[in-house]
Amino acid sequence: MSVARGYGMVLSLGTLFVSARLLGPDGRGEFAAAMAWAALFATLFHLSLGQALQHRLQSADSKPALGAQMGTLGGMALGLSLLALALAALLYAVTGGALFKGLSLLPLSIAMACVPLLIWEQYASNMLAASAQTGLLNRAQYWGRSIGFLLFFLLVMYLGWGVPGALASQLLGQFFVAALVAWPLWQLAGRSASWVKSEVRPLMSAGAIIHLTTVSAFLLDQVSILLINHDLGKREVGFYQLAQQMVALLLIVPQSALMVIYGGLARATPDAFWPQQRRLAKKVLLAVAGVCVVAYLLAPLMISLVAGQAFAPSAAMFRALLPTVLGISLALLMTPQWIGRGMLKLNTGLTIATSIVVVAASYWAIPRYGVDGAINVRLAVYAVWIPLAQGIFWWWCNRGARNYAALQTSKGAQ
Repeated sequence: MSVARGYGMVLSLGTLFVSARLLGPDGRGEFAAAMAWAALFATLFHLSLGQALQHRLQSADSKPALGAQMGTLGGMALGLSLLALALAALLYAVTGGALFKGLSLLPLSIAMACVPLLIWEQYASNMLAASAQTGLLNRAQYWGRSIGFLLFFLLVMYLGWGVPGALASQLLGQFFVAALVAWPLWQLAGRSASWVKSEVRPLMSAGAIIHLTTVSAFLLDQVSILLINHDLGKREVGFYQLAQQMVALLLIVPQSALMVIYGGLARATPDAFWPQQRRLAKKVLLAVAGVCVVAYLLAPLMISLVAGQAFAPSAAMFRALLPTVLGISLALLMTPQWIGRGMLKLNTGLTIATSIVVVAASYWAIPRYGVDGAINVRLAVYAVWIPLAQGIFWWWCNRGARNYAALQTSKGAQ
């Protein structure tokens, strides 16, 4: 999983660096802002039904078959995508494009066409993880990202289509990932997919709680880009987004471990699986810490060599954001335990409260302190508050696992 995700991220980073040289800070900023809007609408409208499926498989007495999962989530993906695109078109028309400040209609339209594919990938990845078929997702990532990378060079370097070409390559690459996931899923389901109406309500109920956390987490991650675009302009977005993408590169291993943990939890209880998850989490966090040290030392050289001196400000931003990597990694690794234990409301409440503070603080800090304001807000959240909260939950999981082990030992003795 790490190799597959790493391959996709390296291609994305290669595209990022090449586009930085070809498009410059302004063009790169326009590209980043357009994709941030697409990610926002996809996040708002996927309703976290992929994670809700994980919860459903943990709690349901009669678990839905893969064909039922695929048909039900596929149908909901189509309906929710149409709603998302309709709302985006309405908002553009009502505001005359002012809401999407600095973005013309063509690049915004290409980016928004990614929304249905992003929603489907969220659902499909969770179905594959629950079925312990992450190898299929790996292959889809390899081929889809490779095709997107080649299309980027064709559309941007050879044809010279600029920002629209870069966005089109993202769209087509995402399409191939979605198609290469859908086909093997259909095969695994016995070439059948069925809409199961009775599954809609349980998925929506669980998703409604989880989704508040998902949206809040998105705001924690992306609100700074949208506010920087609105208050400071595309150039600053280009600098900041490059630094943020490099941080995302360091999250490959914890994101991959997350999918493995979901697969393990699908076959065990949270308490029974916790010792194995804890060992994995410790190894992942240690590896991430080592990578952060290397990244700090190499950041200025790498950005200068690959993106060019025009992006030199990104190096300082990236270094400043590095303390957030461990906090984000820990939060990712603990998410399956929150969901598996049914502690959705508590997790949701904590995340919503944090996101409200972050949005308010960013809204106040970015116009006054620029990008430094956005960075300091992220540091306060991901380097201080989230590690503290997740550390307490880690201790609580330890206690629950010890009690479970003692109970099993007692039963065995009897």
